[in-house]
Amino acid sequence: MTFAFTTPLGVYVHFPYCRQRCPYCDFAIHVRRRLRHRELAAAVIAELGAQAPVVAGRRLVSIYFGGGTPSLWEPACVAEVIAAVRACPGIGGGDDPDLEVTLEANPDDLPRQALEDLRAAGVNRLSLGAQSMSPARLVELGRSHSPEAIRAAVEHARAAGFRSLSLDLIYGLPGQGGDELAADVDALVALGPDHLSAYQLTVEERTPFGARSRAGQLHLPGGDEQAERFALVSARLGAAGLAHYEISSFARPGHEAVHNALYWSGGEWLGLGPAAHSFRYLGGDEGGGGERWQNPRNVDRYIARWLGPAPAASHPAAGPAGLPLAGDEPTRERLTADELAREGMWLGLRQLLAGVDRAAFARRFGEDPVARFAAIVGPLVEAGLLEVVPARVRLTPRGALLADEVALRFL
Repeated sequence: MTFAFTTPLGVYVHFPYCRQRCPYCDFAIHVRRRLRHRELAAAVIAELGAQAPVVAGRRLVSIYFGGGTPSLWEPACVAEVIAAVRACPGIGGGDDPDLEVTLEANPDDLPRQALEDLRAAGVNRLSLGAQSMSPARLVELGRSHSPEAIRAAVEHARAAGFRSLSLDLIYGLPGQGGDELAADVDALVALGPDHLSAYQLTVEERTPFGARSRAGQLHLPGGDEQAERFALVSARLGAAGLAHYEISSFARPGHEAVHNALYWSGGEWLGLGPAAHSFRYLGGDEGGGGERWQNPRNVDRYIARWLGPAPAASHPAAGPAGLPLAGDEPTRERLTADELAREGMWLGLRQLLAGVDRAAFARRFGEDPVARFAAIVGPLVEAGLLEVVPARVRLTPRGALLADEVALRFL
């Protein structure tokens, strides 16, 4: 079979292990002393082989290792997975030397040799979970690293030859004033990142921070104050040459995240590993629309599904005689073309400051978004929250401060 390899595809690989759980984290992670490095890599590669026909004909544009803490994975395993994805039958673009390959990392997991090994494995973009340059705030956030570890990780990453370096910042912390936040932003900027993602602290119900909030022990800034804090972050990063291109992300020219853009612009991606999500469009012979699916969260059951069960005594998550428990199949959801069109507007406006590409939307859904959603777009334009230009529909600066509320109008 001959493929055109024109539809872009991202591959996400979920590494589920962490040394400890941060008090704000509700992600699908496992805190373990013994990590099943090679078994997990073999299971991911086995899943890739089974899923390849589902996404055949696409063109690979990114590989992203998230988690969890992927910097804990043995670099040899990372190399094996990258090589398998690049060589996957039916998927084009694997031989592109400029393919974006990102790995999330904690600063204290990165001695110089580990960074050199990850770079040799094929990782060319590193995303460091710095979160803050304040020792006290790092302790408050449950982070195990220090500002000195952040500085050392950046220095060693540059020496190892990573093409792009991204840092994460968490803002909107309890009692965090503007001067403190400005100092934190400036300290991160001084490290010279190519990309920076700034996330407002959110309190998830099933976390220690959630319990503290319910007990009245954790008080976050109000909405107006959070907006002021974000405006401060945006202004300082812009002055440092980092352009605001996503709601939470800033980049120097040429360092925008390819993988993230797939999510926000309605692209397709294949998720590998426990808890990983995937999305693809369905052709007319499959009823049209799209399909999402998510792998089960438990890492032992995930490995057992693809490699066969381990003895029950070794892994309590297994059932009788080591057989995997019920529920190890991915959960699936079918979406209609109309649901996808609405999600396309929601994601494009909520995440991308450039907004929704009108021509691309029309090619995918058969109608210009301004015409399709005239009853929603018109009032938002009149309210000064949306702007319609020949190529795009996008948030105004005022609309960006209310991005969630504006985008939800389309669902």
